[in-house]
Amino acid sequence: MTVAVVVDSTADIPAPLREQYEITVVPLLILFGKEQYRDGVDMSNEEFYRRLIEGTVHPTTSQPSPGDFAESYEKLAAEHEGIISIHLGGKLSGTVRSAQQAADMLPDVPIKVIDSGSVSMGLGFLGIEAAKMAQAGQKLDEIAAAVEGLIPRIRLWAVLDTLTYLVRGGRIGRGSAFLGNLLNVKPMIYVRGEVLPGERVRTHKKAIARLVEFASDDAPFLDLAVLHSRSEAYANELADQLSSVFPRDQLVVAELTGVIGVHGGPGIVGITGITRS
Repeated sequence: MTVAVVVDSTADIPAPLREQYEITVVPLLILFGKEQYRDGVDMSNEEFYRRLIEGTVHPTTSQPSPGDFAESYEKLAAEHEGIISIHLGGKLSGTVRSAQQAADMLPDVPIKVIDSGSVSMGLGFLGIEAAKMAQAGQKLDEIAAAVEGLIPRIRLWAVLDTLTYLVRGGRIGRGSAFLGNLLNVKPMIYVRGEVLPGERVRTHKKAIARLVEFASDDAPFLDLAVLHSRSEAYANELADQLSSVFPRDQLVVAELTGVIGVHGGPGIVGITGITRS
């Protein structure tokens, strides 16, 4: 490949796909008090969610430093003619700004930094599509233009199991969370450059039914994934129900990284994909 593909750890690309497409991942950071871990590197998802649920310290997150990105870029530049670096939406994190600062530090290396406006496999699929084009021999500018053209076609919907972790992270007030949990309300969200509130449902069964309806409305898809945080059974149930929308054997099931789990907690189920038009 003449072009290297870089994403950050919130892309949630399963390891077999990362290896198949030779995608480099720069991890964000998870901090439990003074303890710092590289997302997906120093701590498994299983250990992260155990500490999130059982621990007394609510974790925080931080973007990679420009130096972290520059280190990866320099290594890749030795074997590639250019680099495309695709990241978590700029309204959600400073990650893409760190990546651009690193690119500015290396003016002799052709680097295109792209704000996906999304997260998880919404971002991950951009990385995979870029890698497919790179493997086919396309040049950096061609790949960057194609990826930017895909961004408006990303769809992402999800349902949270609880409001507890939004309170811990200071995203909503305790009163709202108490009422929501008392009524067993599960908030649905969608991402269009930023996280926006959607409907509220009372059960996972109703949430799954609504997610299937959303996907059906936006079909057909170029790529489609089911997302979850420690909810594999619900994720597989949703994936099976989506077989009328997208081939089951081509659908990706991905677990959300710890950085996303910090804000949403366990029990999230969602869908993301890139529409064909």
